[in-house]
Formats: sequence, C-alpha cells, structure tokens
Amino acid sequence: MKKTILLFILVFASGVACFAQSFSLADDFGVLKNGSEIFQSGPSDTLQLITWLHITNKTTNTRQVMMKKENLTMLPGGSSSICWAGYCYGPDMTVSTFPLTMLPGETVSGCFGHFGPNGCRGVSVIRWGFYNEANPTDSVSITVHYSTFPAATTETSPFMPLSLSVAGRIPADHQIDFRYTLPQGKQGRIELSNLSGKLVSHVEIVLLSGTVTFCTTELPSGVYLCTLWVDHNPIVRRKVAVSH
Repeated sequence: MKKTILLFILVFASGVACFAQSFSLADDFGVLKNGSEIFQSGPSDTLQLITWLHITNKTTNTRQVMMKKENLTMLPGGSSSICWAGYCYGPDMTVSTFPLTMLPGETVSGCFGHFGPNGCRGVSVIRWGFYNEANPTDSVSITVHYSTFPAATTETSPFMPLSLSVAGRIPADHQIDFRYTLPQGKQGRIELSNLSGKLVSHVEIVLLSGTVTFCTTELPSGVYLCTLWVDHNPIVRRKVAVSH
C-alpha cells in the first residue's frame, strides 16, 4: 500500500513538472500573467505599433525558445510580423525559423511583436507566443488589442506625421538628440530608460515638432530605450547606444 502511494506521488510530481512553465513575461509596466490581454493604440498612419516585452527563462536549464503569432482579428490591409533571435520575418511567417538560446535565469528584452495598421482604423487582435522548441506545450503567450484611430488633420494646418528619430552621433557620448513630430492636438512625452525598464529621464513635449536632448555624460555605456508617448500611450520606441 505504501509503495502504491509513493508511486502515485512520484507520477503526480513528474506530471506537474512536465506542465510547469519555463518562461515568464513582463512589459515596461510589470509582470504579465500567461494569457494576459493588453491594449495599445495609435493613429492609423503610424508605421508600426510595437509591443515591447521582457521574457525570462525561469529554469536552471538552457532553453531553445521559438516565437509564434496568431492573427485573431486583422483589419483589411493590416499586417503583423515577428522579430526574434536577430531576424525579422515577413507578415506571412507565423513561426520563427530560428530559436533564441536562453541561459538559465536569463531575461531578454525587445520589440518582438510588430503591427502595421497601413492606414486601417479599428481594432486588430494578435496573440504572441513563446515556447520551448523541445516541448512546444511549454509556452507562454499574451494577446494584444491594437486600436488605431483617424490621423488628426485641420483645415488650416497640414497634418504632421507622428515620428521619432535619432539625430547626431551614435553611439552617443555626451548627449542623445531625438527629433519628433506629433499629430495636431496631441500631447506628448519622451522617456529615456535602460533595458531593464528603469526610467533615466523624460521630457514633456510642448511643441508639435522639434528636438529634445538627453545628457548621457553620467550614464554607463550600454543600450537605452527611448519611448514617445502620445496621450499617455507608448507609441514609438527606438534603441540607442551610449559609449564613453
């Protein structure tokens, strides 16, 4: 009887281990539960709405991790693409060709999911997933609702497309300059953070276009993330390198 109970416990424990998730997800706002739904929005003429994620291998073993997508709802003309393990794929690719090697406890951050509205207005829904190549059931995913609204225009002033670009020397030494434009009637904010999501500095935008400067003299060398927020939503992100 004791042997039977012990055998049952061992089988149950091994079953639990098989179904344990190797990975966890987070974004710049905190931890995301497996299967979470999040929302992003921007004007319909935005080149891309980008989903920035942090993925952690929670195990004590190296994992070969694949990325996949599922277009649950896609507006006519819209498109989505995977960027994973150093490769960005066309909209027809639903699974990455190559895995990303993740060491035990390692966290990787990046703009892995891309949605292009291509002028479409409405809501597109995409599920982004990550799984162990050796065991595809060992996976995590999130579902993103991308909402795009009409680009703002006025009768007296031409529309300025929303943009964020790096100006000046890269890698930066003493400062980073960003050029930006905002749609008419929108409020903006530009944030500079490190790849772990810690805010370094920010500037509130008061003009529809211009250049903002961040001093980098005291920053450690490395890669930083610049985010353009419009009406309290993160719309455009750019990676920049600092080297002293």
